[in-house]
Amino acid sequence: MKKMRLRAYGIRLALVTCMTVFVQGCVSLPTADELRRGPSPHLLPDAPAGITDERARFRGYFCAEFDERRRPDDASACDAWLHRLSDETETTPASNPGRTHLQALFVTGAFSECFGDSARPFASAAAALAGSGDDFGTIVVGGRSGTEHNAGQIAEFIKTWPVDPEKPLVLFGYSKGTSDILQFLVDSPELARRVRAVVSVAGAVGGSPLVDRYGGLYDLLFSHLPSSHCEKGDREVVDSLGTDVRSEWLAENVLPKHIRYYSLVAFTTREHMARGLVPSWESLLQDSRRNDGQLLPVHAMLPASSLLGYLNADHWAVAMELEKEHGVIADRQDPAPFPRTALLSSILRTVGEDLALDNAKEK
Repeated sequence: MKKMRLRAYGIRLALVTCMTVFVQGCVSLPTADELRRGPSPHLLPDAPAGITDERARFRGYFCAEFDERRRPDDASACDAWLHRLSDETETTPASNPGRTHLQALFVTGAFSECFGDSARPFASAAAALAGSGDDFGTIVVGGRSGTEHNAGQIAEFIKTWPVDPEKPLVLFGYSKGTSDILQFLVDSPELARRVRAVVSVAGAVGGSPLVDRYGGLYDLLFSHLPSSHCEKGDREVVDSLGTDVRSEWLAENVLPKHIRYYSLVAFTTREHMARGLVPSWESLLQDSRRNDGQLLPVHAMLPASSLLGYLNADHWAVAMELEKEHGVIADRQDPAPFPRTALLSSILRTVGEDLALDNAKEK
């Protein structure tokens, strides 16, 4: 037990050390009002092409779920967790077409394998929604491996996942898990035909400037994580997340047209930033005042996807509960937990409705 604790401490220390070197000196910190002014990231010139704005529709679902699940001692509003930017338009809700239930598989992110159960995306949310009609599973890919290696792991998992013609298969990519999913779709076209939708949650679609600047340091520190926590894999995790690498991959590969794609992006202020992400968040401020501590919004959107919203959270909080086991790095000034159950339920409703409409059109 003592040995395990020492190893866990070593992991935390490595991450804190890695993040600390990113401090760039004194920087002015953005306020919530500042982040909500100006054009949305998906409208910027360097944003991916073909994005459909579904923010207003998704907000209605998220707020309804949030209000229904709000704790009695929680006085916050749903807008506190879902940015309402100045160019978000109001829409009249359409009639409810009903929704199909889904098979949702969550793909872990970079180094998630190394941090145990608390790093499994949407673990508690899926448990809370168990019995609601949707099926859930988690694909734990190599925490220190590149996209090609992990795409193979996704393929092997899906080969054994039971086919249910009544429940479409939806892949949720968290962080690098999104890039691993995209690689799987290209590498395994036969299996990809089973997939009806891909949801990117803070997905590393376009890589991260942090890797461009500090990739060698990431390699140095994370290559010494104990292998008992995560396998060494092919050690290509960092190289696969460079912005040039990701942009080149996207330019050279065509994603399947039969799949619906969705994007959720995050950025936030200092009080919602985990302690271990603060230095990298400050480093990214030189690129964009809007970032989640690991990614810029323009790098977190899938091309030709439906943009569901901009989450007021850091890169970890949107999907994981690291603070439960790794408070040294994951504690925040504002300890209020991000409403992941409301978020997941809203995503399932949105995707389920869209796929139900698609099924109706096909009949």
